[in-house]
Amino acid sequence: MIDGDDLRAMRINAGISQQGMSKKLKCDRKTIHNYEIGVSDIPSSRLFQWLTFCKLDLSILLNQVKAVRGEASKNGQSKLLDIMSVILLFSPLWSHLIVTPLYLLLLGVCAAYSVYRKDINMTHIAAILFTLTAANHVVFEAGIVDYVTPIENQLIQGTLHFGIHLMFSLTMVIALMFRVQLSRFLSKSKRIALTHFDGIFHWLYIYASLIYLLALLENIAWSHFELKSWTLIYDNFEGLIYIGWALCCGALLAMMISSTNSHCCNDKQTTGNE
Repeated sequence: MIDGDDLRAMRINAGISQQGMSKKLKCDRKTIHNYEIGVSDIPSSRLFQWLTFCKLDLSILLNQVKAVRGEASKNGQSKLLDIMSVILLFSPLWSHLIVTPLYLLLLGVCAAYSVYRKDINMTHIAAILFTLTAANHVVFEAGIVDYVTPIENQLIQGTLHFGIHLMFSLTMVIALMFRVQLSRFLSKSKRIALTHFDGIFHWLYIYASLIYLLALLENIAWSHFELKSWTLIYDNFEGLIYIGWALCCGALLAMMISSTNSHCCNDKQTTGNE
């Protein structure tokens, strides 16, 4: 089992500073420090990235896995180990470098599809989701927070980091709650109306806003009040947000299917009347 001391030793042997590793893993230095002192466990996706950046020979780890599997097969537990191995191998897909572009791609596809279907309500919902999510992504990819705050001040940097996320999320909630009024302001179409899906999306982003708020409070407790064990939200931050995104994707797909079915029904009714 790889512990914090092992991680620290690998990083030092590779000549990588804590700040350098934080940039490679797209997280702040506090997270790296937590991993190395054992305050929090490193996720499997980041562990593989850590090993890769430290240029370790992963074949040694794989040989150990094979040895463990051989021992497990004797005890009839090899299937369980295989399932866990598959989960471990696919866990890097939870990286924000993959998930965020995929989420934006789906939002863009939904927006394009709704324009093709001439569904004004779905177009505006997808456009709101895409615009604010893309703007939030650009702010952090551009490194604006890192430029305006000192790296060593974790309180200010963390407050800005989670505060900006919270601001975008609350803006999304307000925009989705008043989506019909906003749509009527932007368009004179007579087909603008409240849909069954309007009551879903703003709740998903209320959930996301709650996660951002808890992460913000947790960062203050960690940085200012030295409550080093308060890392529950922080350690699971990305996964908690991705749950909301996954539900949002499900609602978008259901909305696209519903739009297709309604168009098919309308076409059949038109053909029957003729």
